[in-house]
Amino acid sequence: MEEKLTREELAELMATVLEMEGFEVYDVDTDEEYKPDFLAVYKDEEVEYQIAIQVEDCQSLQTEEAEERAKAIAEHCRQSGEGFFISVPLECEEEGKEKLEKWNIGDVAELVPIGLEFEEEREE
Repeated sequence: MEEKLTREELAELMATVLEMEGFEVYDVDTDEEYKPDFLAVYKDEEVEYQIAIQVEDCQSLQTEEAEERAKAIAEHCRQSGEGFFISVPLECEEEGKEKLEKWNIGDVAELVPIGLEFEEEREE
């Protein structure tokens, strides 16, 4: 039986991947009710990119809270010019695409499916 990653495990995995790609990952310190799980910041010589990251597992993606969070984060990003990633497990990528369209946030949010594949060691 395949074990599903929890929302917290997915967030840790996404943060690790972003750090490997050169991003600095920060917790969000705000009083706003709906906030991203964390921010990823990439700096080069000329500019700094800031991306809000929302992580949902297949179950939480179905909730009203996920929709409200996504819409609030998207609105903030439209105003600030920041990027916005919604990360979901690979197994619910299609559902995630449908949600972005349904929630009308595809103009600012990008879906980032994430998962783990384990290779079995083979004896030669």
